[in-house]
Amino acid sequence: RIQILFELADVIRIIMADPKHTWGYTLWDKYDRVLEHTETGLEFTNKCSHFIRDRIKVEHDYVKSLRNLKKKYKLKNSDGSDFDIDIRIANPVKNFRSNALINSRKTLSEEENFTTVKSYSVILDQLELIAREHEIFAERLEDDIFTKIRHLYKEVTNNRKNLCNTGNQLKQTYQQQQDQLEKARQKYEKMARESEAANIAFQKVNDDMNVSRAQLEKSRATKEQRLDIMDKAKGDYIIQIEKTNNFQHDYYLETWPSLLNQMQKVEENRVDELGSLLKQKCVLHKNTLPQVEQCIDNMIATCENISSTQDSDLLMEERTMANYPPDHEFIEFGAKPPSNFSTNPSMRKTKKDRKKTKIFGRGPNSDSMNKEDMDHLPPEKRKKAFKEKIKEIENKIQIELKARQGLEDILELYSKKPELGSATAMEESRQQIDSITKTLEKYQEELYKFQCYLAALDNKPAPEKPHIGSHLDTLSVASSTSHLSHTNNEDSGSGQGSGADLPPPYSAPDPMSPIAGEFQDSFYEVPDNAVPPPPNDNVCSVLYDYAAQHSDELDIFAGETLFVVEDNGTGWVKARRNENEEGLVPGNYIEMCS
Repeated sequence: RIQILFELADVIRIIMADPKHTWGYTLWDKYDRVLEHTETGLEFTNKCSHFIRDRIKVEHDYVKSLRNLKKKYKLKNSDGSDFDIDIRIANPVKNFRSNALINSRKTLSEEENFTTVKSYSVILDQLELIAREHEIFAERLEDDIFTKIRHLYKEVTNNRKNLCNTGNQLKQTYQQQQDQLEKARQKYEKMARESEAANIAFQKVNDDMNVSRAQLEKSRATKEQRLDIMDKAKGDYIIQIEKTNNFQHDYYLETWPSLLNQMQKVEENRVDELGSLLKQKCVLHKNTLPQVEQCIDNMIATCENISSTQDSDLLMEERTMANYPPDHEFIEFGAKPPSNFSTNPSMRKTKKDRKKTKIFGRGPNSDSMNKEDMDHLPPEKRKKAFKEKIKEIENKIQIELKARQGLEDILELYSKKPELGSATAMEESRQQIDSITKTLEKYQEELYKFQCYLAALDNKPAPEKPHIGSHLDTLSVASSTSHLSHTNNEDSGSGQGSGADLPPPYSAPDPMSPIAGEFQDSFYEVPDNAVPPPPNDNVCSVLYDYAAQHSDELDIFAGETLFVVEDNGTGWVKARRNENEEGLVPGNYIEMCS
């Protein structure tokens, strides 16, 4: 009741202020137009809420893209880990986000001390701050704007619905009053006609000399009865007219204008609130821009600190001045050359070796500066060092093989189903496969070289040269190493090896050498007591039927249960129905069981 009183007070205030500028005064006969206008306003409010929702999604996608960009191009240490530099940015932004420092406990190499590298790292860090600003903007849009607009839409919808119901009830009551008035009028007219007919009949009976007195009295009584009924109907009609007029007066001057004024108030409040929220959204966006602008200013400032002279000086500080080689002297035939004689100027010694480190990806470490044949170590330590080196290279080869296998599966999928990939994606996949193949060739050369060293150390013949093709067999690497390790274990107790000269390292793969399958059986044998791999406990449920189109695929049927053997993330999953049925199935045709 108190709320109704307040609403009536607001309506009265509007009417008293300027009654001609109210819907109740101007639009009392345009109720359908008022309903259409308010319905359009609700649709517009709902559209604004959808706009804010999609705007928030755009901001989240932008933040995700910025962070993926930073992650993709972040600098790496020589050991492959991320590195950061402790740099306090000039003119930091005056809030908690921009005062963040990028600390590091790692010792930076000489390459990472260059001004270009430092500036590049600062730019990436500022990208993270920009992403954070946009993320905060998206969160505030969701909390302060989107939630309130949805609440406004629901509130206005409920208020309009209630007012429309009230208006329908008022119109129904008004129509009932009009119907009652019409019924009273029709009744009065009917009674008046009957009274008039009774009066005419009485006059005829009264003028007829042959009518008896009893008939005359009966006709007079009927006339008087009809006259009384007509007078009563006439009174009811007059009362109903007065009642209807009073109701109509209240309806058109108070009740109906009040309803329209309440609808006007709801609509104006909706417009004001929506305008305030849209303005608040623009203010939030405006407040984000200075922070982003400050991050860009920091990028510009750090780029201005790039100095070619400073980088050159830093490079020169890494080395100390070495002496130039002495002048050549005439040496008599048969005479022994002096101890400091050298025909290769590049063999000059320096007091400090230059450390070759890289900031992107792999690079030689300090161990690679030693001699590859490790002849400065005792035989047993040399053998252990060779085995460790072989194991390290094998791990790298396995990683590259898995990466290339995934790309080949993707390329094969694109070839079978061109609609899943474009020509550009297929070309990029081929380029990546070629790059990985070159890397594999390099690793295979190094692996064969150390295998030769180890074989020579154990007085064994060198293994066969492996072959690297477009489809490198993983067993060629594993089998050669397994055979070599097995041979070494058999002869480990027979002797320590000799210090004889090691064979020259393998320089390049021979394109005419046999493929892996031709020499695989010569040194790779599966022992009889080998334990089969444990079964995969990953169970999946088939969602749709799929008919195998290639020999390595598996027919599946909706509703059946399979075991997932391998999922390499290419979109195709290796699954098994039983011991004899196993193959590839589409990853989007199955669902993992919880």
